[in-house]
Amino acid sequence: MSEDLFASEGSTAEAVTVAQNAPASPRPTPILEITPERGQFLRFLNRVAQGEQDGMPVYMDLRDSNGDKLPTSTSLYFAVEPSGHESAMKVSEVLKNISQYVKLGISEQRNVDNIDSVKIELQAPENAPNGGDSVPKVDVRDIDTLYLMCDSPAQIDWAQSEVYIESNAVEQHGRR
Repeated sequence: MSEDLFASEGSTAEAVTVAQNAPASPRPTPILEITPERGQFLRFLNRVAQGEQDGMPVYMDLRDSNGDKLPTSTSLYFAVEPSGHESAMKVSEVLKNISQYVKLGISEQRNVDNIDSVKIELQAPENAPNGGDSVPKVDVRDIDTLYLMCDSPAQIDWAQSEVYIESNAVEQHGRR
């Protein structure tokens, strides 16, 4: 069963919590936290029937408190913090800039001609046996948290920003 995960101008899906990035931080900080409902786990798929390339489509319009789009120099990636760990492990490629999100509106990002440009490729954690390699899926249990990490010179304003993860790329399952 697919799952809608979003944060849109102050509203969020049940499993989603928004956070403020810290522009002055020496390391990327979370802007989105995803924690599955109790008794469930979420499977994030690296391949969907849309577009040609691997990756999970993520549609974004990220803005600061002035209503300006975050700078193209902003970098983003997904990380998982498994229960019992003190730090999150990177589970996707790092987008070194967000120019595709700055240039294209959300409806344009969803267009079949542009969807490959807004996919974020999922990868095994660096300390895994196939560390850094593309993986078909990332599972997040109800005791884990998936973060969208951000490194930007500007702070996100969630009252004016939107993020949607393609529902065809997210499956919800009962915990085994």
